Amino acid sequence: MEEQKQIIEKIIRLRLAQILVNDRYKNGDFKIPIHLALGHESLAVAVDASMMDNDHLLLTHRNIHYNLARIDTLKDEIDEYYLKVEGVASGHLGSMNLSNPDRNIVYSSSILGNNLPVSTGFALGNTLNNNSGVTFVVTGDGAIEEGAFYESLIFMKSNNLSTIIINENNNYSLGTKIDERRCKIDLSKIASSIDVEHIQLSGNDPFKYIETITA
Repeated sequence: MEEQKQIIEKIIRLRLAQILVNDRYKNGDFKIPIHLALGHESLAVAVDASMMDNDHLLLTHRNIHYNLARIDTLKDEIDEYYLKVEGVASGHLGSMNLSNPDRNIVYSSSILGNNLPVSTGFALGNTLNNNSGVTFVVTGDGAIEEGAFYESLIFMKSNNLSTIIINENNNYSLGTKIDERRCKIDLSKIASSIDVEHIQLSGNDPFKYIETITA
């Protein structure tokens, strides 16, 4: 029960932190682009709770919720957005490329789909080095339109790499809805065609997310 309480409290903390960042962003306090993830807090907290010490996480430009879930204080991330040396990455990475190797966030990319082949290489390195850790990679509904998504998926399957791809579908790529830019993509059929497990979840139930990820 106490663990569940902590998870719920962290979700609320992430939401409040993003509201604070958004207020400062609207005031012009930050001189860098910052992509919020309001409504995605439960998944980020679930991934954080599911990761073991030897697991690693690779993110997209929309990484604020995952980074917040894996730091101890909001100040570290705020300082990074101000590009201060006290920030998570000493003010060198800002928002869109923010990583935190000390907390196993090893890479974030502002290039659409770029973190997928990087995660593939990272997972391959784990296999070659006999590291049993899982490589988590987060992508979005826009990035699955890139060739790198399919190529990475095939390589991961062909080499039996220990990876989990999390596709956050918020129905938008920039300001364009899915049905305004492309035909429907059925990920379950793509996954089944190469014998990859595909599970679709919706809603904001962190405990269901954790149960699925750790199954």
